[in-house]
Amino acid sequence: MLASILLRSGHVPRRVSSAAVASLSLHRASANATLRSLSSITNHLGESIPEEYADEPDENEGEWMGCTRKFLAPISVNSRGSEILNNPLFNKSTAFKGGERDRLRFRGLLPPRRLNMKVQKQRILEEIRAEDSMIRKNMILEEVHDRNETLYHRILVDHIEEMAPIIYTPTVGQACKEFGMRFRRPRGMYFCEEDRGHMAAMVYNWPQKDVHVIVVTDGSRILGLGDLGANGMGIPIGKLSLYCAAGGIAPHRVMPVVLDVGTNNEELIKDPFYLGMQRPRLQGTKYYHLVDEFIQAVRHRWPNVLIQFEDFSSDKAQKLLNKYRDEILCFNDDIQGTGATTLAGVLGGLRAKGEQPTSLGDQRILIAGAGSAGIGVAQVLMQAMMEHGRT
Repeated sequence: MLASILLRSGHVPRRVSSAAVASLSLHRASANATLRSLSSITNHLGESIPEEYADEPDENEGEWMGCTRKFLAPISVNSRGSEILNNPLFNKSTAFKGGERDRLRFRGLLPPRRLNMKVQKQRILEEIRAEDSMIRKNMILEEVHDRNETLYHRILVDHIEEMAPIIYTPTVGQACKEFGMRFRRPRGMYFCEEDRGHMAAMVYNWPQKDVHVIVVTDGSRILGLGDLGANGMGIPIGKLSLYCAAGGIAPHRVMPVVLDVGTNNEELIKDPFYLGMQRPRLQGTKYYHLVDEFIQAVRHRWPNVLIQFEDFSSDKAQKLLNKYRDEILCFNDDIQGTGATTLAGVLGGLRAKGEQPTSLGDQRILIAGAGSAGIGVAQVLMQAMMEHGRT
């Protein structure tokens, strides 16, 4: 028997159910500004607002310091007590207030002193900044990611320029190479040949019901490091962390995925700590049938999900994009994302020179390399030239 516990109001309804449902309100001290609809004594139409209805400021003392007491919709979770403290998506560590500790039934399971997100963030920043090694900084952040996602994303949002090189390029390459040795906690989903015929059911093992973005890789071309197989999971994890911090996507609405089709990297095949399939990569129809089953499975559960293909080798990347681009919501970051970014830079350079975008076709352009990114850049530049009348 468990009451549906409302964190914010303290009201416990009389109705009870056998399901363990608790409402967890995640207060984020610095994020409250984005929730304000009243920012001055006038509204968005310029009309005067009575003083008593002016925006309510954040608290500046006590356990509510830096937080708002205004209404925030609670999040319902099927857990309570220590289960919440062990779930990084909901755990706030010492930032839980006294009322929350009572209503969520873990009073006494945390130290009594309450340290809000601002204080917790400062402690982690000092630890990170005391390290010289970028991979060690990455490890500190991922340890936070594994136990307290509220704090992790607070750090990224507030310090994105400092943290982006730590959680993604260039540091993520070394993190992927050491993925098996450093593995502590599973994150994301893995699909392999042994899962053929079961993927439609497998996707329901993912605990979140509302996935908006999937970043998937087969690990065949991880950055400039080549075939890293299942170790390539570090790429979808890092990329989605950036999307959550910089794009505002809720962390529970993303899913990193590795399609483990084997590896042709002899070092990984012989590595006793490698976590992926230690066999040569699937090729031909077996490979494409596995990818297609994965695509159909995730779209069956989440029909509107965006699927981003990431770090596929150039011999597979374009074929997959051509197959699915007109059928599903998808894109290839290496081909389309890199191409679009490069085109924007080139057009900006032309304007800086005092030239018009229509002069793109007059430029002499050298592309070093013929990987997925290089081919994508060439295609986008060619399309832009054709848009301007070139043939």
